Amino acid sequence: MVKKIVKYPTTPSLEFGANIRHFDENLFSLIKDLKDTIEENRLNALAGFQIGSSYSVIVIKNEDGSYLEIINPRIIKRAGSVESLETTAYFPGLSAKTQRYEKIKLMYEDREGKQQFLDAEGELSITIQRKIDYVFGSNFRVRLSESERKLFDSKLEFGTDAITDNGCPTVFKRDRILQLFKLLFVSSILGLFASFFVSDNILVTLKSIENYLMLSMFGLLIVYFFYAQYEGKQYKNCSSCQIGNIIGTSAIELTKLSIVFIVNYFLLW
Repeated sequence: MVKKIVKYPTTPSLEFGANIRHFDENLFSLIKDLKDTIEENRLNALAGFQIGSSYSVIVIKNEDGSYLEIINPRIIKRAGSVESLETTAYFPGLSAKTQRYEKIKLMYEDREGKQQFLDAEGELSITIQRKIDYVFGSNFRVRLSESERKLFDSKLEFGTDAITDNGCPTVFKRDRILQLFKLLFVSSILGLFASFFVSDNILVTLKSIENYLMLSMFGLLIVYFFYAQYEGKQYKNCSSCQIGNIIGTSAIELTKLSIVFIVNYFLLW
C-alpha cells in the first residue's frame, strides 16, 4: 500500500532505532508498503520512518528494478570521505552538501532474520548512510558543516533551493536591468529635446521611437520588480532591506517614466 511520506517539520520520537525481533507479517507488510511508496513517488530508497514506522528497515531500489531489503542495519567498517550533494523526500525540493564515508561495510538481517554483510561504495554507500540516519531518528542536517547548516536553514526558512549564499553582495544581476532602463531613459530625454529642431516628417518617426522607448522601459520595470524579488530570496541576511530597496527603486523609476510620458504627450501629441 502506498503511504504518505513523512516530511519536515515532523520529527521522530524516542522509539526509533530499536531492533526488529519478530520477522512476521507486520514486517513483510511494511516492506511492501515501502516498495509501493518508492514506486509511486519514483524514489530510489526509503526508511521506515519516512512512512511513519518506527521499525528499523530500509528498502533500496537497484538499477535493475530489484530491491535490497535491509533490516536492523549497522555500519561496522568505514573508509575514506566524500562530499555529496544530497536530496531527500523529507526535505522536498531542497539539497545540501554533506560529508559521507566513501566506503562502508554493513551488517544487517534479511527478511528471514539471517545475518548478512554488504560492502558498499559510491552512490549505494551514500544512500545507505542517509537512510540509516532516518532509522535512528535523524536526517542529513546533522551531518552538515556549520556554514552549510546555516545555508540549509536559510533554504528551509524561505522554502527554496535557489539560495546559494547567506551573505549580502553589493552588486546584483538586477542592476543590469536598471542600467538598461537608464540608457533608454536618457535616449528618451534626448529624443524629446531633439523634437524642437526636426522637420515634421522626422517628427513622425521620432514619435514612434519615443513610444517604443517608453513601452520598453515599462516592460523593463516589470521584469526588474519580479526578478529582483527572486534574486533577493537567495540572500538571507539582507532580504528585508532588499525588499524595501526593490519597492523604492521601482517606485522612483516608475515616477520618472510617468514624467517622461506626460512630457512626451504634451510635446509630441
